[in-house]
Amino acid sequence: MTEMSTGRPPHYDIEYDEILAFKICNGLRPEFAEGTPECYIQLANQCMDANPSNRPTAIVIFHILFYWCHIVDHAVAGNKNKRTILKSFQAADANISTLPTELPIYTKDKLTSKLLNFRGLTEPINSFEKLPKLCANEETE
Repeated sequence: MTEMSTGRPPHYDIEYDEILAFKICNGLRPEFAEGTPECYIQLANQCMDANPSNRPTAIVIFHILFYWCHIVDHAVAGNKNKRTILKSFQAADANISTLPTELPIYTKDKLTSKLLNFRGLTEPINSFEKLPKLCANEETE
């Protein structure tokens, strides 16, 4: 979802190694482009929640995306929430043309799965309970 927002893979400018994995386990999350709808950012953050039981299910994500598509495709702007969603996605659509279209050249190693070695890292990984809650639940109608 962050790649759709920014036009670049998450953490594209950071070496993919044990340190990055450690940082992600401790709460590092990719950034979103300016102008990304807040409801989209909230859903993405829920999907990246460190505690898997806090993440939305595929069917919940489907219903949220379907709801947004219905609002945008049919220009439904009934209540304040729908107007906000419609306007934010329309503004984001205008921003798409400014996203980068060329990606950096990656080494094959960066895009290949590999085992990570956490031996030698001195700081323990926080438990899920100690990580901050990233966002509130998104409500749909």
